[in-house]
Amino acid sequence: MKFWVDAQLPPQLAEWLVAEFRVEAHSLRDLGLRDAADWDIFQKAQQSGIVLISKDSDFVELVSRYGQPPQLLWVTCGNVTNRRLQAVFGSAGQAAMNLLETGQAIVEIC
Repeated sequence: MKFWVDAQLPPQLAEWLVAEFRVEAHSLRDLGLRDAADWDIFQKAQQSGIVLISKDSDFVELVSRYGQPPQLLWVTCGNVTNRRLQAVFGSAGQAAMNLLETGQAIVEIC
């Protein structure tokens, strides 16, 4: 499973996911997409068949309207510290990944 971490989330989350869950993860910043429009990100994600991790509800609408790929791991915690975000992923991340593996298009995590 490959993940892209959206621009509203810390780029370090991608590195942490790699270390913690042994998955492939990249921040949009590292992919050169930090300032790209949501539609452009969505189209590139479709072509790449990835899971997008985002707080942006626009991606919920795009996945709902156009289907997958990409799948969306929707972070709804609001503004939290990096440590709190890691705690959220540490406690709910594996269950979320299991749902994504079964093909669920949008998985909410908080």
